[in-house]
Amino acid sequence: MFASKISENPLIIIDGKVATKNAMDKLNPNSINSVNILKDKTATIKYGNKGKNGVIIITTKK
Repeated sequence: MFASKISENPLIIIDGKVATKNAMDKLNPNSINSVNILKDKTATIKYGNKGKNGVIIITTKK
């Protein structure tokens, strides 16, 4: 679903909760409001060691 330059095991956050890649893949694209990707220091500053492989933050429409 998401292209290169992000690790194969990023931290995935959907609507503020940690989620799995499977949950992300099951999302209806029409239900997504925004997607943000954090890499490098930005990810680790915000999410600590859990964000060391990058973070995908998805916010759905409510």
